[in-house]
Amino acid sequence: MRIVLALFALALLAGCATLDEGECRSADWYSIGVSDGIDGRGPDHILAHARACNEYGIAPLRGPWEEGRQEGLKAYCIPERAWREGSRGKVLSNVCPPEDLILLTRANRDGLAWYRIGQEISQTEARIREINRQLSDLAPDAPERATLTAERLALRLELVTLRAERPLRRY
Repeated sequence: MRIVLALFALALLAGCATLDEGECRSADWYSIGVSDGIDGRGPDHILAHARACNEYGIAPLRGPWEEGRQEGLKAYCIPERAWREGSRGKVLSNVCPPEDLILLTRANRDGLAWYRIGQEISQTEARIREINRQLSDLAPDAPERATLTAERLALRLELVTLRAERPLRRY
């Protein structure tokens, strides 16, 4: 049992590694920082790189990494990206300058609304497809047809409402 737990722990740790040995040895810490900034990573993310490279006796260079991260954040902390993150169901990371937060939060909130309503639309469409399958399996005079047909009509009206409520992409 201990062996299984040890192997599981090793697999977990390996899955958390941000860089492999080759990447650690040839690391351009500025470029890695830019990439991390573009991904909205916080200043503590360098610790993950340190853990990954530590087993090879390599330590990340915080200065160039942070300089690169700050450069990458310029591409992350824009309304278009905030909306895109939200439209994928993700809340914007708390890494952007305070003076930009109102605009970025609004863009992210609009993207999240787009995502949420899109999920509701997909679920409603799936239910309509299920009702259509059920109706095709029923006899023409089956009493359940009326209930299913009424539910399908209500769902179609709900789809119209959801599509009207979905915020326009302004970014």
